[in-house]
Amino acid sequence: MKTLTDFERIAKKSKQRSRLKTVVISVSIAILSFGLISKGLTELTSRNGNHIKDRYLLLSEIAYPNISYSSWYFNPTSNYTGQFHSDRFKSIDGIDVPYEEMEAFYSIRKFDLTDSSTWITWSEDGKSAYTRSNYYKSPMFYNIAFDYDTDSHVTVTNDISLTEQMTGQALEMAVTFDKPYTYQEIQKMIPDDLLINWYWIGSYSDFDTASRNPDAQLGLSADPEGKLGDYDFDLFRTNLKKANDNGYLDMTETAVDANDKERTYQLSDDAQAYLDENKDLETAQFSGVVLTGRAENFKELKDKKWIFAANIGQSVQIQPYHHFTK
Repeated sequence: MKTLTDFERIAKKSKQRSRLKTVVISVSIAILSFGLISKGLTELTSRNGNHIKDRYLLLSEIAYPNISYSSWYFNPTSNYTGQFHSDRFKSIDGIDVPYEEMEAFYSIRKFDLTDSSTWITWSEDGKSAYTRSNYYKSPMFYNIAFDYDTDSHVTVTNDISLTEQMTGQALEMAVTFDKPYTYQEIQKMIPDDLLINWYWIGSYSDFDTASRNPDAQLGLSADPEGKLGDYDFDLFRTNLKKANDNGYLDMTETAVDANDKERTYQLSDDAQAYLDENKDLETAQFSGVVLTGRAENFKELKDKKWIFAANIGQSVQIQPYHHFTK
């Protein structure tokens, strides 16, 4: 009977150790590779979620008329998918009222930038716009260079007279000026018992602005007293430029002119034109404002020549516990 020599025993044990070592190394590499891949995919998912967040927070500083957010957070649905969520509200002369939530989904491969809950739909007569989710009334700004009589399903309104029928309510109203005015001129135009919540920069195009969703309406929020300071305007310019540079305002509109020629318009063009022509608060001009206050206080705006259009947004029944800013 053959017996293993010492050399053969050593060789056999060495081969076994070598195989074990190879297995251990292979398993370790596999685990490490899986960990690195998993980490990379998680970071990619996180990056896509943060892209939604960064864009939304920046647009909230330069768009969304009288729309504020109280919170935002991520809701992961798996290691590689999730949802960005933000709770929002409007302020009507110091009274907070609910508004559509912002929800957007993201994953490894993609992220959703559409704020679809704020998309608007119109009444049959074209005088009112509403959000599609909860049907909140959405105030409209109108472009004075656009022909609403022949080219639009939207009807220009002056809702000042309607406020006489809204006793006991507070409301917001988008007021479009007959031409752009400076900040100081606007302060003299607006009655003291109405609050300016938001300043609209208007449009340098002849495209319809009333049909735009809130995230495509550019402007800036006033402080709690309805005022703007140099810092506020400078910060708005900085944020507007950043949003434009990042491609956040690459929103394209297409229309057909009187000669049946298709024309294209970019929201980014409006942003750049405003940046070029409005360098500081003293000389900057605005094309409209969102006003809020008690319904009866709007009667002071009746028959004002500087009002091109006035369109009511949300309203709230006044309660004994409500406290007004004005």
